[in-house]
This record gives sequence, C-alpha cells and structure tokens, in this order.
Amino acid sequence: MKNSIVVQPMRLLFRSTKETTCKTFSIATCVLLLVSVLLGCGDKTSGSGSHMKVSLVADQESISRGSRFTLGVHFEPDPGWHIYWKNAGDSGLPPQFDWTTADGISVQEPLWPSPERLATGPLVNYILHETLLPFPVTASSAVDSSKVTTSVHLEWLVCKDECLPGEATLSLTLPVTNYPGAPSPQWKSFEKSFSNVPIPLEKVSIAIEERLKEIVVAIIPLDDQMLPADVVFIPEDRRIISNSAPQRSEKDGDVLRLFIQRDPYRQESISRLKGVLVSPSGWSSTGTPKAVTIDTNPNAPSSANNTLQQALPDKSVQQTSLVIILLSALVGGSLLNLMPCVFPVLSIKILGFIEHAHKTNSSTKKHGVAFSLGVVCSFWILATIFLALRAGGEQLGWGFQLQSPTFVVVMIFIFTILGLLFLSDLVVGQRIQTLAGRSKLPTSLIGSFLNGVLATAVATPCTAPFMSTALAATLTLSAPSALVVFTALGVGMSIPYLALSLAPSLLKFLPKPGAWMETFKQLMAFPLFASVIWLCRVYARQVGFNEPGVSIFIDILWGILLVGFGFWLVIRATASRNTLTTRALLILGTLAIASSLYIALPSASEVEDAQTNTCAPTGEAKPFRDSFGLLWETYSEERLARILAQGRPVFLDFTAEWCITCQVNERVVFSSQTVRDLILEKNVTLMRADWTSKNPAITKAIRQFGRNGVPVNVLLTSPQAEPLILPNILTPGIVTKALKTISSNRPIS
Repeated sequence: MKNSIVVQPMRLLFRSTKETTCKTFSIATCVLLLVSVLLGCGDKTSGSGSHMKVSLVADQESISRGSRFTLGVHFEPDPGWHIYWKNAGDSGLPPQFDWTTADGISVQEPLWPSPERLATGPLVNYILHETLLPFPVTASSAVDSSKVTTSVHLEWLVCKDECLPGEATLSLTLPVTNYPGAPSPQWKSFEKSFSNVPIPLEKVSIAIEERLKEIVVAIIPLDDQMLPADVVFIPEDRRIISNSAPQRSEKDGDVLRLFIQRDPYRQESISRLKGVLVSPSGWSSTGTPKAVTIDTNPNAPSSANNTLQQALPDKSVQQTSLVIILLSALVGGSLLNLMPCVFPVLSIKILGFIEHAHKTNSSTKKHGVAFSLGVVCSFWILATIFLALRAGGEQLGWGFQLQSPTFVVVMIFIFTILGLLFLSDLVVGQRIQTLAGRSKLPTSLIGSFLNGVLATAVATPCTAPFMSTALAATLTLSAPSALVVFTALGVGMSIPYLALSLAPSLLKFLPKPGAWMETFKQLMAFPLFASVIWLCRVYARQVGFNEPGVSIFIDILWGILLVGFGFWLVIRATASRNTLTTRALLILGTLAIASSLYIALPSASEVEDAQTNTCAPTGEAKPFRDSFGLLWETYSEERLARILAQGRPVFLDFTAEWCITCQVNERVVFSSQTVRDLILEKNVTLMRADWTSKNPAITKAIRQFGRNGVPVNVLLTSPQAEPLILPNILTPGIVTKALKTISSNRPIS
C-alpha cells in the first residue's frame, strides 16, 4: 500500500473538488471506511465499497507459457453513480492501479473506453459508469509454476451528489497448463469492452492553429471519407482546453474545423492535441464508431484506421503487363505439380506413365495430349464458372470449388472408389470399351483425360509461386483476357507431362513394367484413402463442427487407415518369397498396427476439452489456441483495425482446411521455438482468417492484398506502412526474418 491505510483515503477524499459535499464528508463515514478496509480480506477476486462493487476477472480459464491474455477490473457503481476517465476533467480522480505479479507475468496499461461528458455547474468531468477495464497481459515462457496469482490494489473515487473514496486489494489465481486455455465465461464482456475502445482516425491531415483564446483544429480527409459535422473533443491530457466552454464545429466542403477554447491558465504553447473525438452521428456511413482518437504528434507511432479497406493499400487494381501475367501463369501452373495438394493424384499419373513408357511413341503421345486436354478443359470450366459468378457480383477466389460441401462429398466418394480399384483386380475400362462399340478411341485415352480433370480439381486449391500475379489479374481483366490467363495456367500445369509424352527418349529413365506394378498400384491406394480423411475433416469444418471433437474423430480415422495399411503389409509379407523382405514387411506391418492405437486414442485433456466444448455447430468466433499453445484471434475487419490501433503488430494468416500447403506452413513454422519466442517478444497478435467455407469478407480482404487464393500470410505493423506479404511456402527462417523487422521499442498496449 502506497500510504497508510488512513491517510490514503483522506488524501483521495479532499483532493476531489467536484462537489462541495465531499469537503464536509462526515467523520463517521471515514471511520466506517477505515473499518471496512481493516476487515477486508487479502486475496479475493471481488470487493466492495460505498456504492461500488469491483471484481478482477480474466478472459481465459487458464494460461499457458509464452501466451497473451487479458485481465479486467470490473467497476459496478450503483445506479446514478460514476467513476472517472483517465482525464477526470475539472475535478475528480481517475482510478489508480498498483499491480503485483508473479515472475514472467507483465501487465500493460489499460485500454480506456470512450467517456461521457458530465456538466455540473461550471465544471465538466469525463466519467464512466459500469465498466470492464481491460489490461493486456503477457506470460513469458519462463513461468515455472503450476499456477500464478496476480494482485491489484485499487483506489477509486465514486460520485453522485457526493464523492466517496474507496480501495480494495483483489487477487486472481490462474492455473498454468501445457495446453490451450478455454475462454472464460466473461469472454463476451471483454469483447464488448474492446468494442468501446476508440479507434484512431487515419487517412486525414490535421492542422492546428493557436489563437489567443482558442485552438482551431482543421481535419482534412485524404480520400473520399466523409467527416461528421457534430464533433466534440475530449482531451487525454489535463490543462489543455477549457472543458466547460462550448465547442463549435463546422464543415467547409470536406474539411472539418473545430473551434476549442484554450485552458485560460495555460501559458505554454500547445504543440500536441491527443484525445477522443465523439460524434453522435458516427464516423462512417453505418454510424459506427461513435468515437475516434487523434494524436497530432508527428513522431507518434502510426496506428490502425477504422476500416481495413482504408488501412491497407488496394493492390488488386494495380496494373501489370499481360505478357508478365501470362509468363507467371505458365511458370506457376507448372510449379503447381510440386504442391502438396497434388499428391493424392500423383499415384494415378505415375502409374499411367509407367504403363505407357515402353509402348509405341504414337500411343504415348496420345495419352500425353489427352491428359493435357483434361487439364486445360478443366481450367476452362473453372474460368467459365468464375467469370460468370464474378459478373453476378459474387466474391470468389482460387479453389472456390472446395468451399462447396457438395463438391467435397463427391471428391470423398471418387477418392474412395479409386482407392478400392487400386486394391482390386477389377478393370473398369474393359466394360467401357465394350460399350464404346465401334468407336476407334481407346478407352484408356478417356482415363488419361479424366486423370487431367481430377488433377486440376484437387490441385487448384493450392496457390503455387508465381501464380499470385496471374490470379490477381483475373479480378480486373476483361473476360477474354482472363480466359487466356486460365488457359496459360492449364498449359503450364500440363507441360511436364506433355513434354514426357512428346519426347519418348525421356521415358527410358522410367522403370519397365512388371509384377512390381501391382504392388505399387496397391500401395498408391493409401494416399488416396488419406485424402478421403483429409476431405472428411474439411467437410466437418464446413458444416460447422468445432475442435477438439473433430480432431479426436479424425484421429480415429487415421488409426483405422494405419490398421488397414499394417494388414496390407502383413498380407504382402506372406506372399513374398524373399525371407528378408518378408521379415521387413512383417515388422513394418506390426509397427503400423501398434502405432494406430497411439494415434487414435485421445489424451485425458482432449477428452475433457471435448466434453466441455462438445462438437457442436460453431457460434460466435472465439480466440483459440493451436496445438503449439499459440493464441489466435479470429479475423474480422473491425477487430484487426482495433488491434492495430493499440500499436500491436498483427500476423494475418489466410488459410483453409482444404489447403494442404497452408497446413504444412503452419506446422513447419509454428513448431519452431525461435518463431514462438519472437512472437511473444514483439507482442505480435496472431489472427487467422479461415476460408474453408465461402466468406465474402475474407475473399475481399485477400483481394486487397493482391491475391486470389490461399495461403496468404501478411505481417502488418501499421496502416501507413507497406504490408509485408510473405511467400506462399514458408519456413521458420522466412518468418523469423520478417518478425525481426518489427521495432523492438514498439509500445505494448
């Protein structure tokens, strides 16, 4: 306690000049206050005083090392009573906070909501009624206890017709776990509190003119933003303006001017205005937000604007040479064959080339051309759908077909049937050939064509390097030009296979057909079954089921697949005539079957989480933790602007369950301890935009970064700084280098 238990309440009492009744506050009341303080218990989450209840709450039920969370002090004055804002105005005192924390726990400055302006006689004060005041907190990786206790000593002044001081010491103990903490029951209250924090006004030029008795503030918009005419300025610092003097605002075209009377007792020049601008009509066409902040200090760090569209440069309209676009499409389409999304159909392609590698050149060329036509025709179909829906105003992006649950279910059945065919001796082509009758076209050419179609359907969710420029161009190009770009993408993807078929000399490097092909064909069934499991997870998330129930169920399917693979190895072992091969296959089969239980059986914590958060359709998006203990915010345009407004950098991850490249990026990058430490050190907010299902807001945001599909990873430090858009394929080194560009002295708030 800063002062003695008697002196401190009296100091608070008589420093207030708001109401004269405070000066005649009875000795009996002081005695009652003294008794209540003396009888107060030390560690408790709630307390009370005259006409006031206070409590200490957290937005999580537990914390993990190297994470961020938020503590909140909830002030609940009686109806008609109030406390004071950080600038109390002409009288009064704001609440005071003295924190005591465990090692590794750091509590930052509070995020103050917009205040009310209260006039009492000749005095004007800035007040708050019931308020949850949030305090951002970081927990370092050095926390070595199973639980941490955080205490705060509060001092406040609560007023109505009289002012009463109060104080309390509150404590909150949170368990420290190795798994992500669930949001607490107070989570929605925190979200409401965050929504009341004013957002800085950006994309404007502000000029100050000091006159003898007044300050003239001119706000000039730098874009088409419409500024309101009814504005009141609330200063953050005392002794800047005359709080009780009327303020006048007027519009001169697009320019907003505020005429504010100076504090008559201030002699120094006013070089900086920092505070809140409140407008009843709001600062956007929707009427929200009602309050924004300004800071005329030219050296103040940049902060977020109130909309993402204003904060970020719109790269989707940048013009690029059509020749460069087509070259990017050719190279990107070719590299698409190397992306993880294409792996499920690699088995089909490999078997097709091996089968035709040693046949006539004419046959090989026909199959190469048929496969290429399948790819190009599929791109034409995608282009037609894309352009038709774009003309209708739809917000689409690359890989939009996998955002359809119906399409995903169809792909699940196709992959299942293909996998079963690979494990069987059934030759579907013979029946088709019989039905073809007199047709001269070999049935296998249809198979090659369909292989190209299937490859395109599965490959398009990925965005290969060099494809970004080409895909972004399709947003603004005319329909014929966009169709040419899609054609170039298809040609680029089919070039490697067309080259092999047209240059038979290259095929001699492939192995000769033989009995081994049957084993290889059966082996390739299991990647297809793995794709079925992957698509099942995509479908579950699309129809609205949440973690951790989905992961537990999918792990069971992985276990079943391992059991099947293990039994297949055992069967192949019994058929082998080579003793060494038999033993090796038996060992591998046994390991696969044994490991299936390890993968499928959930841990006790997973079961507990699943029972607490039943696998039910998603409701409001909540902060969540990934498997590495990192806390992620769910993307929204308003939330992104608000976080940037607090001076915190944001790592924005556009991802989707059906994007294998996205999943690989996340596991490779965030498994790195170096990356996780830098995220904590730089106070980076992680935000994920899940594009698994159609979401126009996310599609719009992706386009603002000049992209048309996922993965997209962006590091944002301020709206005025150029966003750092990272490559499609990430490594810990790439992300580490990006994070190190963030200023180490960036304010944490």
